[in-house]
Amino acid sequence: MKKVLFAIAICFITMAALSSCSSHDNTPEGVAKAAVECLKAKDYKGYMDLTSATKEQKEAMTAMLQKVGQQTDEKGGVESYEIVDQEIDEEKGTATVNVKVTYGNGDTEDNKMKMLKKDGDWVLSADK
Repeated sequence: MKKVLFAIAICFITMAALSSCSSHDNTPEGVAKAAVECLKAKDYKGYMDLTSATKEQKEAMTAMLQKVGQQTDEKGGVESYEIVDQEIDEEKGTATVNVKVTYGNGDTEDNKMKMLKKDGDWVLSADK
C-alpha cells in the first residue's frame, strides 16, 4: 500500500512540475517565469517550446541547455529568482525581461531574456 501511495505522490509531483512549465500567462513576464521553472525542473523540451526556434535549432539548443543544467547543479541548483524589470515595445512586438537568479550556493546571476511576439503569443527569441 505504501508503494502505491508513493507512486501516486511521485506522479502528482511530476505533473505539477511539468505543468508549471507549460501553463503561463501570455506576457513577457509569464514566459520568463515559465522558462526558469522549466530549467529548474530540467524540462528542456518545455523550455524549447517557449522559444521561436526552428526544429533544427531546438535540437541543437537542447544539448546546450543540458550543459547549462549541469553548471546549475554545480552551483546548488536554482534557489530562487525574481523579475527585476522588463521593457516591452508592443509596436515592434519585442520585449526584454531582466531576471535575477539565486543559486543554492548563494551566487546570483542577472539574465536578460529577449522575447518577441509570434502569432499573438510571447516567446523567447531564438536569435542572439
